[in-house]
Parts: sequence; C-alpha cells; structure tokens
Amino acid sequence: MKLIFDYRVLTHTTYTGVENYTKYIFENIKDKCDINIAKPKTTNKYLAHLWTHFILAFKSGDLLFCPANIAPIFVPNSKKLVVTIHDIAFITQPNSFSNIFRLYYTFVMPFVIRRADKIITVSEYSREEILNYYPYSKGKIEVIYLGLDKSFNVMNIEKKNQILYVGSLNSRKNFIGVLKAFELLNSDNYKLVMVGNFSSNFSLDEENKQILQSAKNNPNIEFKSGISNDELIVLYNQSLLFLFPSFYEGFGLPVLEAMACGTPVICSNKTSLPEVGGDAVVYCDPYNTEDIKEKIELVLGDETLLKELIQKGLNRAKEFSWEESANEHIKIFNEVIR
Repeated sequence: MKLIFDYRVLTHTTYTGVENYTKYIFENIKDKCDINIAKPKTTNKYLAHLWTHFILAFKSGDLLFCPANIAPIFVPNSKKLVVTIHDIAFITQPNSFSNIFRLYYTFVMPFVIRRADKIITVSEYSREEILNYYPYSKGKIEVIYLGLDKSFNVMNIEKKNQILYVGSLNSRKNFIGVLKAFELLNSDNYKLVMVGNFSSNFSLDEENKQILQSAKNNPNIEFKSGISNDELIVLYNQSLLFLFPSFYEGFGLPVLEAMACGTPVICSNKTSLPEVGGDAVVYCDPYNTEDIKEKIELVLGDETLLKELIQKGLNRAKEFSWEESANEHIKIFNEVIR
C-alpha cells in the first residue's frame, strides 16, 4: 500500500491542535508505511487550498490520507480516501470564523464526507455532531483519541502562585470567561498567565475588546505568545492549576498536557471535555463566570483535593499515546485498502 500523506498544514508557520495532530501522526507512521509526502510548493493559504482540490488527488499512491478536515472535492475511484474531521465548529460556532471560511467549509464538506471511504474523528462528541449534521456519514466514522507527547511530564521545579490558561482569542475558547473569573477572585495573591495567539481579535465585540484591553493593563495578568514547547511545559509545571473553561472543543489536548505535568485542571463540562478529563478534573459551567470563580476557590482552598487531582491527572494522562493513536490509524488504512 502506497499512502499519500497530505502534508499541507505542516507547512504552516504557526501550529494549533490540527497541525500538532498531523505532526505526531506523521512522526509515528512514517517508519511503518510506504508514504508519498504531498505538500504544496506555495505558502499562500488560498493557493494551497487550490492545490488540495486540483493536484493532491492525483499524486501517486493507493490511499489518500487528509488529516486536517478538508480533502479534494474529487478523488479518482482508483484511490481510497481517509479524512480526519476534528469537529464541525464552522457550523455550531459560526461567530468563531470569518464568512469566507464558513462558506468554503459549508460548500466542500458534503463532497468530502460523501467521497470518503472512512472518516476519523477525535471524540465521541464530534462523531455524534458529524452524524447529526451529515447523516449520510453513518457507518463511515471511527473515533481515535489524540495522544500525548512524552515530553509533557513532571519537572522538579517550584510552584508559583499562578493560574494558567492556554488557548487563543477565538470566542469559542471562552478566554473572556477566564479573565472575568480572575477579576471576581479579587485577590492579589495569584497571577494569571494567558498563553496563546493573541494577535487577532476579529470575533470580539466592543465590550469584550475593552475587557481584553483592561486585562492587558492588569499587573497580575501576563500574556505570552510564540512560546516553545519546552517553555510551555515549564509553565504547566510552575502553575498551581490549569483553567480551561472552553465553550467548544473537538478534543481538548491542553487538558491532557496539564495533567501529565502534575497540574490540577478545572475545565468546562461541555462538548468533548468530559471524555478527555474523566474523573481527573473539576468541571465548571463555562457560561457561568461565578461558577468558574467558585471552582478556582474550591481547588486552591483544599490541599487534599489538589493532591487527589494531581494523582488522578497523572494516571489519566498515561491512557493517551500518540504511538497507539497512530497504530489505530494504520489499522483503518489497512481495512480500507483491502
């Protein structure tokens, strides 16, 4: 079997969850499969999408694997197609995306789903959403959980009085809820560290833009962008707790990263996050800022609970492996090609 691996998103200059998934799956299958790495020569994202639809499908190979939500709208019958659809947030969270992005995905997705021989998704929650909006995907979808990079582990460094958030300015991440909850704490004993890409705020209304600007002027709130994986691991280890009250996640990898670093987690009780956190986190209602604040006070005020969350989190994180995830992908490739 010759596998055509759509490498397009790994040419991006910045990585989010989809790029990291693609990277780790590639690294863990490259020595186990005969791979034709397919990537556009251009770094222009619009031209790269044209490459996807007019060139990618005609690369040499038996099976085309597209790991980043989109596949060519036409794939020759001589080839099998497996595509990973992480979520359908462009439908359920429309305010998180530009109009052109939503129109593009709305047009392309039905072609992709109808043509795919198998669809991989990353949680039972995402599987049910895809089935709900695209009922003709029934029988095609397989759930494979994401893995965890082994570099995320406990370090022998001192904790700081800080709360950590990892995300972006995308409205579905609920970073505004994080800022509001921290303000409600009304305590100078703690620092809030916000990690992510904070350069774009197109999805924010004027009120939330003001909240963001006020937070940037707060000496107890620090914004960090463009940090390395090693720096992120240090931040996880230094933090008293990790706060992740997202409105919507297809999976929610930062929850696993924090647990693997021995950091207690408070996360949303919505979408896929209960699948990831299991009984190893404290859940909050992301739509209730007072509840988020109360859960922070609960965890930080109970030493026994803190220790319990740390141990449960470490055990939970061990259940997720990129090697195992990649092996499940290979099983699907082999099934499809038979």
